[in-house]
Amino acid sequence: MRGLVNSKASNIGISIFGSRSGEYTHEVQSLLCDELPKGWEWVNSSSNTRVARCLKPFTAYYKEFLSRSCFESFKSLFRGSRCRRARVHGEILRQKGFHSPAILCWGKKGRRHFMVTEGIRALGLFDFITKNWAPPLAKEQLHSKRRIIEQLGGEIGRLHKEGICHGDLRLNNILVQQTEEGTYFYFIDNEKNHCFTKIPKRLIKKNLVQVNMIFPPHVTLQDRLRFFRAYSSTYTRFSFEEQRALMRKVHWLTLRRLRTITARLKNGNVLT
Repeated sequence: MRGLVNSKASNIGISIFGSRSGEYTHEVQSLLCDELPKGWEWVNSSSNTRVARCLKPFTAYYKEFLSRSCFESFKSLFRGSRCRRARVHGEILRQKGFHSPAILCWGKKGRRHFMVTEGIRALGLFDFITKNWAPPLAKEQLHSKRRIIEQLGGEIGRLHKEGICHGDLRLNNILVQQTEEGTYFYFIDNEKNHCFTKIPKRLIKKNLVQVNMIFPPHVTLQDRLRFFRAYSSTYTRFSFEEQRALMRKVHWLTLRRLRTITARLKNGNVLT
């Protein structure tokens, strides 16, 4: 499964690993030179990454991890590179029965680390909600919405039950895939994930606030309660009173953050 690819890649200082590394050697070479291979396009991403996408013949994503500070290389000596952490935590998710895009290959050139992952025919949760849940909804659409909210609550509950805290659970880091068999959630951007025997409460609150960051009227108070009931029925760590206190705290923090975002938008500030 693991091994260096052809010598040409090695001679120009690129090391590529993974079962499908040979298929993406030339594309990676071009992308590292800021050149788009045929059939690829750049994708908007955070300031800490460069992302490109290939649509044909198979969808795949190239992600390069950019240095966030002058201490990045020093930290990686102890914690491993962000690319390595993304691979390790993605594998942990898959081993525990969660969905996360498979990693086709990975590697580095000097201090530049990258990986190529499979493309999933899915929408980020924020995009999915804004596309499908704008009121008014027909009865069948409303039932589908409630079912997905309950399923999502159970999935986040199961994540925490397994001791996994996602490092950046913003809505578009959860992909929603709908097939004839059902709805599936894929977790991406896993490099900041952490595994615990018992997740600290502050990190539980952080994850729950992140996944609740959607404006009304797409999601109502009843929807948030429905999510939290499904979450609590799966992650049964807290007593009834502790659940209520946690729910109130998460709701208050969520509203505060949404109000802050609204104020920034009114002032014309660009959100990142």
